[in-house]
Amino acid sequence: MKKTKNLGFILAICLLFLSCDPQVGNPNLAGSWSCSETSQIFLKGTKGTSVYQVTFQRDAVNTDKYTISNIYKLGDRVSVSVIKDGYSITLPKQSVDGFNFEGAGTINESFDLINLSYTADDGGGTVDHVTAEYSR
Repeated sequence: MKKTKNLGFILAICLLFLSCDPQVGNPNLAGSWSCSETSQIFLKGTKGTSVYQVTFQRDAVNTDKYTISNIYKLGDRVSVSVIKDGYSITLPKQSVDGFNFEGAGTINESFDLINLSYTADDGGGTVDHVTAEYSR
């Protein structure tokens, strides 16, 4: 009987610590991330890989929704919306600053690495296929 009470107490303590862990439940991706992005066509005039900073900002109401500023290295004034669902992230089709963006990706278990594949279409007839790795 005493072992059962002790086991129950230990289990309760473990659950308490897990509920306090910021990574459990709905982890926050907000903040500055380093982006290593590979383009099939171009990134602001340079074909290949570009490394730069992006910022994720969490929506105040829908905590699974974020905006990414400086996507495709278009500057901080350009933001796209993304939706986090567990370890998945979706960039729904949207038009921003003359570009149409759409894509999807994954988030690692420690929520410090995001892989996002997306398309960037400037409306000129050529669609750029981009892979981005965000890390912090």
